[in-house]
Amino acid sequence: MIHAVYDITGCTIPNPEPAELLEAMRAAVARLGCTVLGELPVVFQPHGATCVLVLAESHLTVSTWPEHELAHVDLFTCRADTDPEEAIAPILAALGGETVHGQRIGRLGPAGVAAGSAPAGWGVR
Repeated sequence: MIHAVYDITGCTIPNPEPAELLEAMRAAVARLGCTVLGELPVVFQPHGATCVLVLAESHLTVSTWPEHELAHVDLFTCRADTDPEEAIAPILAALGGETVHGQRIGRLGPAGVAAGSAPAGWGVR
């Protein structure tokens, strides 16, 4: 099981169209080898969005905070054909951001065995 969270700062495209963000998220999920079952974009006023992909293997969410040039990514899956740090590259490109903080959270698998976790501060760039 993989549960990874990312704080993306310095976003030069801090308020992308939800359709563009969902497209980037679908590309990330494809890199992981996961299956999208549903999607939900929620747009906030005056700006910002949270986009959710429900996966057969769990979920991927991205929440944007344009006023802070910030986005948060939450990926939870029982499958990954590619390392999540590589898989989120389309999301980073859609936001024009860089990851300053990423963290893997150890979770119990079906057999009750904890998946590995990486220390705080680990990140893509």
